[in-house]
Amino acid sequence: MRSVVAPSLLRALVTRHVLVSVLALMVVVAVAIYESNVLILGEFEDESAILADVALNEISQQAELATRAAALVAGLPTTRQLTEERDAEGITTFLIPVKSRIGVDLMNVADNDGRIIAGAQENKRPTLEPELVRLAQAQVQQSWVLFDEPEGLVIRAIYVIRNAEQDPIGMMEVGNVLGSTFLRSVKTRSNAELALVWNGQVRAATVDFGSGTLFPTTESVDAQPRDVLIENITTNGKNYYGIFRVLRSQRQNPGILSVLVPTAGVEQAQQTLILLLIVVGAGVVIAVTYLSYRTARSITAPLASLAAAAQRIEAGDLEARVRQVSPHEIGTLERAFDTMAASLYERERAQREYLDEVRAVNEVADAVVGVIDAERIFARSLDRMVSLLNADGGAIVLREDPPGAPHGSGGRLSAPATVGIAPETAVMLAMRVIVRSEADADRIRLSSVSAGELKFVAHVPLSARGRTIGLLSAYFREPREITDTQARALRTIARLVSVANENADLVSELRVNNLQLERANRLKSEFLSSVSHELRTPMNAIIGYTKLMLDGLDGELTPQQQTDLFRVAQAADNLLGLINGLLDLAKIEAGKMELNVEEVSIAEVTEEALELVRPNAAEKGLEVRSLVMPDLPKVWADRARVRQILANMLANAVKFTERGSVTVSAGAAEGWMTISVADTGVGITPEAQAYVFDEFRQADSSTTRRYGGTGLGLAISRRLVTLHGGRIWVESEVGKGSSFHFTLPIRVRAGGEAALMAARAVASR
Repeated sequence: MRSVVAPSLLRALVTRHVLVSVLALMVVVAVAIYESNVLILGEFEDESAILADVALNEISQQAELATRAAALVAGLPTTRQLTEERDAEGITTFLIPVKSRIGVDLMNVADNDGRIIAGAQENKRPTLEPELVRLAQAQVQQSWVLFDEPEGLVIRAIYVIRNAEQDPIGMMEVGNVLGSTFLRSVKTRSNAELALVWNGQVRAATVDFGSGTLFPTTESVDAQPRDVLIENITTNGKNYYGIFRVLRSQRQNPGILSVLVPTAGVEQAQQTLILLLIVVGAGVVIAVTYLSYRTARSITAPLASLAAAAQRIEAGDLEARVRQVSPHEIGTLERAFDTMAASLYERERAQREYLDEVRAVNEVADAVVGVIDAERIFARSLDRMVSLLNADGGAIVLREDPPGAPHGSGGRLSAPATVGIAPETAVMLAMRVIVRSEADADRIRLSSVSAGELKFVAHVPLSARGRTIGLLSAYFREPREITDTQARALRTIARLVSVANENADLVSELRVNNLQLERANRLKSEFLSSVSHELRTPMNAIIGYTKLMLDGLDGELTPQQQTDLFRVAQAADNLLGLINGLLDLAKIEAGKMELNVEEVSIAEVTEEALELVRPNAAEKGLEVRSLVMPDLPKVWADRARVRQILANMLANAVKFTERGSVTVSAGAAEGWMTISVADTGVGITPEAQAYVFDEFRQADSSTTRRYGGTGLGLAISRRLVTLHGGRIWVESEVGKGSSFHFTLPIRVRAGGEAALMAARAVASR
């Protein structure tokens, strides 16, 4: 019951069904009451209409009877004779028995002027009604008029009395009173009441309606179709269903015939019907409520079970299931829910296993990443593998085959890492697998063993560079199945171990190679330094004596001798420049190059460098100019090294420019000075720009043959710029010239010299 009261689907379904049933029942009750009312009203209308027709027919018959009686009596010879004689007593004596035999209420004989001669009733009127007289004088053979008289409504018919010659000698009046007796005779066994209304007053009725009863007027009835008005009236505390019809005669003022059927029985029947419908409706509502509850319960109970199971699944209990008890669609939903829950459980289990696999693999990867010690790699990987598989032991066995030896050549086996098993036992058990079987990197070999308490093993090959280098083995006390997830994890760990082992070997080889290269480089630098020092002393002597001889030390020289000595001096200068460059390069590589940092004016250093190349530029007809403004801020650098950098760049620009100009410019921005040397020479290809700053490298061999040079100038310039903490680069287009740029610091803040030296040290490394 609580589930019906509380907000729920069950309450909604029951309420909906009950409301629909109540609404349907209300509609049925309304239709039933309406139809019963229609039937009853129809019955009343039929009964009233029939009774009204009967009453009207009776009234018409009374009028016709009076008319015929008047004609009959007027045509009797006795009536003619007595009328001609004007024998009042005789007429009365004659008419009284005739009236009784005919069955009329009154008879009178009058002269042609309407004065009554005699009559058959005690109440004698002096004259006839003027309307009757007019009808008779108008020679209407059969005429009757309905009159309102004290006795009630009276039908009076008149007929002209004629003699043998057909001359009118008088008038015969015959009448019938339409009173309560007449109406009761018309009513017979009907429970309806009749009334004759004239000018709004009841003139005759089968029951006393009282003076306060309001009946419709003649005009309201006459305005209705077919002169029939249906209207309910209340009199003496009783309700009546009434039909009102107009009573017409040859008089202008007609009357009304009222047929009234009491509605007390109908109201009682309606009350009984309503009570019966209420009782039946209450029973139907109770039955519908019960059936709705049972029907809704059969739907909501499985749904509630499904909702509870869904909430359990939402809470993480993927083993929740529902009991399949419902047929049809609910049962299908229950089966689908169980299938979905089972699928979710399997998916969760597979995902959990996969996450365990990924976690274990990540742990192995984290353990071996950055480790170059093979023994540590093996130990960590083996620990993770044993933990993942819940194994009782594990081993990594490696085969030390000679490099390039074929598979299974019989190399020595070793077990660098084991857990829960002796290395000798692991080597012995792995030997037959490595040597005698095909080693598929994706195959896991399962077999039984006898190694103390260990009875089962899973082997995975370790391979590198297409060769099997060993086995990764997991040992168990009892035979067991390796799941797909565990198998994937085992293969992944084997690959990681193989790759990590190979990386460790490569790192060891690389370390040895680096040591050898560093030693060779050091020997090279020492050799160059020693050779350069040894060569520079005799070279200075050669240059000095050559210049002295050119100056006439040994007397006057012939032109040929001067030419030869000039070539010797030029070659010696070139060789001395090469030696100086090698010495500078060796100092920089050895970290022995020291900078004398000070504030330097770029404009002054540029002029000094230009003076060195102007003679060569003049010989080639080149314009050499400086666009460096004197008011530029000073740089923080070694003056001699800056001049050396500019001299190298200017010398190259003059050397590789046949016509045009060489321009030096400078600009300051954001604490740095950018110095540029631009020429209009041959330019440098994009490929050559990549190595133009390397040692002993020029654009190509033809450049060396044509222009000469050692390829050390730009390399030394790059090293010197780097020592200052700046950078150097080139922009060039073949056939249009080149622009070399380098940067130097404008100023250094507190501690700047130390920072500059640190940057120089990093750059040298």
